[in-house]
Amino acid sequence: MSEPVLSDEIRTDLLRSAWVVEAARAEVCGSWTAEAPRFEAARSRALRRAAIVETSLLSRVRKPDSELVASHADWMRSVAGAGAADEPLSELFIVRLGDWAGAHIAPYLDDGIQELQALGEEDRNAVEFPRELPPVPEFKPLPTAEEPAGGVRLRVAVLSDLHLGSRWGEASARAAVEDINSSGAELCIQLGDLSERGEASELSLAQEVLSRLAMPWHCVVGNHDVYSRSEGTLTDHFAATFGRRPEGALIEHDDMRFCLLDSAERSLSPFSSFNLVTGEFTPGGGSVERGSLTAAQHDLLAEVASSGGTPTFVFLHHPVQPFTSFPPIIFGLRDLDSGRLHATCDSGNVWGVFCGHTHRNARIRDFDGVPVTEVATPGAYPFGYGLIDVVSDGYDYRFAQLSDRDLVAEMHGHTNAFLHRYGLGPQKARRFEWRRAQDRGPDPG
Repeated sequence: MSEPVLSDEIRTDLLRSAWVVEAARAEVCGSWTAEAPRFEAARSRALRRAAIVETSLLSRVRKPDSELVASHADWMRSVAGAGAADEPLSELFIVRLGDWAGAHIAPYLDDGIQELQALGEEDRNAVEFPRELPPVPEFKPLPTAEEPAGGVRLRVAVLSDLHLGSRWGEASARAAVEDINSSGAELCIQLGDLSERGEASELSLAQEVLSRLAMPWHCVVGNHDVYSRSEGTLTDHFAATFGRRPEGALIEHDDMRFCLLDSAERSLSPFSSFNLVTGEFTPGGGSVERGSLTAAQHDLLAEVASSGGTPTFVFLHHPVQPFTSFPPIIFGLRDLDSGRLHATCDSGNVWGVFCGHTHRNARIRDFDGVPVTEVATPGAYPFGYGLIDVVSDGYDYRFAQLSDRDLVAEMHGHTNAFLHRYGLGPQKARRFEWRRAQDRGPDPG
């Protein structure tokens, strides 16, 4: 069987992503030189690697995304620590991000492959490893999110990536369903990646678990749900299990609309998952991780934006652009589709956009005042789900941790400080209010 071939557009996005990673690594290493001068050499190596990538980008008539570097460097520091000594493994973490870049773009560089790889080897050889691994952070349950004072006309639960088939997938999903059944929610939306390996059995298990919800529920497809690892190919297991083609849907409930977008791109990738701990690809294939929307889903967005439209929430698996977490650009929704979604929000009919895929709480931007929120998953820190309380002129959003403290404590025993800082997110991402009449100011991020 021949190796999958990426489209030229995705190859370019990979190069764009790698350039941002290298430029941001250079900025982070530069900020660490005051406490350890040896990071000046690491900064120089990252700058040289960025220059190699830039040459290939320019040959594609594409300038580097320099405006994303500062935000991506801030993300790196938010996870690794502001200083090199903040966490024992911070330096290795920054090196592994470079390993990801080198592993994904080597086949698509016009020139400089050997130099890029040699610089990466120098990075790895220069890492100073700690004498012992850091301990698991102390488990502190999140405070219970208070319910709104009153006037709630509709409560909607938002359940992110379940990954049935993973170590904690089934237990955490069942715990979330039990909590949601007790939450007063009248509707539940699941944000994709129902399965871990895309197997028919995993999707069937997801359907069985979700069928225990005491209210109507709907789900979108994630990138893990379109490719079966055991079969080694793209499949239609999602459609066979959930009874609809992944072409999006527009649901009406209690005088509100809920637009479901199926953003998983049905394209094979020559790359399997990359392990940031080992710096290597895991065995097996997969689908591309970037998201995209079909023409039919653009038509759905046009209907949402139509004059006099009903208030609508939009749900999809992939976060929107500009995506500056990791990996930047390529892990989010395609630029074209993000722009179409942004234009739909401009209509005034959209009240909120909710995404999965990233396994974290984040609200890094608004689309002209409309919040775009990433919802953390029940199976990874901080272990929970979202609740939307719709009122007459807007809504309150809150993230709720699973109430099964024994399960949460058990899962927490396998976390670390990096996962804590990555997944928890700031308070403004875990709880906020939005009112339609409020002034639409600049993006919060």
